[in-house]
Amino acid sequence: MKLFLFGGAEIDLPSRSVSVLKNLMKETLVKIKPESILHVPFARFHLVKEDRGEWSEGWFKEMMIDTGIAILDARNQSDINKANGSVIFVNGGSERRRLAEKVNRNKQLLKTILNAKYIVAESSGSMAMGEYMRADHNENGMIKGFGILKNVVIEPHYTERNYKNFLPEDMKKSGMRYGIGIDSATGIVIDPQEFPEKWEKIGAGSVYVKTIL
Repeated sequence: MKLFLFGGAEIDLPSRSVSVLKNLMKETLVKIKPESILHVPFARFHLVKEDRGEWSEGWFKEMMIDTGIAILDARNQSDINKANGSVIFVNGGSERRRLAEKVNRNKQLLKTILNAKYIVAESSGSMAMGEYMRADHNENGMIKGFGILKNVVIEPHYTERNYKNFLPEDMKKSGMRYGIGIDSATGIVIDPQEFPEKWEKIGAGSVYVKTIL
């Protein structure tokens, strides 16, 4: 398995903007050359139909429309049934608890994610790859992630939103040995079997790997 975990985007910073992040993610997905991508959108949309600007409903299909790659939606069980061998894309958003609950309740979806060859994720989606993640933007409580990266907790938007202040507490409260901080419009490429010895950074910002000895 290979993970491409991005740290989200910043509306007010041109060098870390949503368009910069989208370009990075699209380039990553196109290089993988999948026949299909299973989009897991639960962290961002919950019975909301109004325009959310660059993250409005359908943004992922629109971003990938010229690639020829089939886009499947994890909100549809029929699409999950088709997703064997698909690349997984998990988007970010404020609804981390909903993301964890929706995936963990659907055993087939969880199995598809855990057995994927490639996973691309951003912001809260990236956080969910660790064993634990911070519950929301304003709370230090921890909830279980998908556990793909063992003994790891992840903080996106690391420098831009000063979330570096959260990471030591994340690690302490969850009991995780490793912490990963990912700047916005920046990604870390990881093979879970090789982390923390080997990993790679992509994008303009920095990635920080912390260890509790």
